[in-house]
Amino acid sequence: MEFIDTHIHLQDYEENFATDIVKKAQKSGLKKMICAAIEPDDWQRVADFARQYPDLVVPAFGVHPWQVAGISEDWAERLKQYLNISPFALIGETGLDGLKPDFDLQQKFFSAHLKLSREYNRPIIIHAVKAVDAMSGFFKQMPQKFMFHSFNGKVEHLHNILCHGGYVSFSASILKNHDMEKIIKAVPLNKILLESDGPYQALNKGEISSPFFIAEMLKKFALVLNTNVEELSQQIYRNSLEFINVG
Repeated sequence: MEFIDTHIHLQDYEENFATDIVKKAQKSGLKKMICAAIEPDDWQRVADFARQYPDLVVPAFGVHPWQVAGISEDWAERLKQYLNISPFALIGETGLDGLKPDFDLQQKFFSAHLKLSREYNRPIIIHAVKAVDAMSGFFKQMPQKFMFHSFNGKVEHLHNILCHGGYVSFSASILKNHDMEKIIKAVPLNKILLESDGPYQALNKGEISSPFFIAEMLKKFALVLNTNVEELSQQIYRNSLEFINVG
C-alpha cells in the first residue's frame, strides 16, 4: 500500500521523533510528505528537511492565519526567495480562522498567498476554520490547484471547494465527525487526499499524530465507500501526485 501524507509539520516534532518517521517511511508505503511551514521562522527548517530528504519531503512555505501578527513587511519577498530556490515547493499553510484575532489582517495575508500561488503556478494548502462566509469571497482568486487541509466541516461547505476544482484533505479528525460518512461520500474519489497534520490532531487526545495512521484511515474510508482498500489507496496516491505536480 503506497500513500502520501499531504500535510505534516516535521519541524514541530521532537528531533528524534522526526528522524524515526523518516527512517520508518523508507521501509513502509509512505512515499512522500508535504512538510508545511506556518511562519517565516519555520521556512529554513522546512527547506533543510526537503534538502536532506529530497525524494521524501516536499516543502510548503507560508504564514498560518494564527501567525499573521508581527510578521515583518518583507515576508512576501522572502517567501518568493524560497519559491525561487525550491521549484517544487508548495505555498502554505495559509488561510482564515474565525476563532482567532486579526481577521482583517488574515484576509490580507491570505489574498497575498493566493496571488503568489497564481503567479508561481504552485499548489496552495488552505486552513479554514469558522470562516465560511469570508472564504466564499476568495474562490475567484484560487489558483489551478488548491487543497483544504484537515476538512472537518459540514457537507454543504464542500460545494464551493468542489465546484471550483479543489481537493479535500482529511486527517484523523474527520473520524470524530457525526456526518463522516456523508462528508466522505460527497467528495469525488479523484479529489480525496489524506494527511496526518502531525504532530497534531491524533485520533486520541494526548497522543502524537504520525503519517502511519493514514494506512488505518484508508481502511476506514474503504469501508465507508464500499470499495477495495488497495484500489482506494492507489486512487488517493494518484490524487496526491497530481496535486503536488508530480503525476
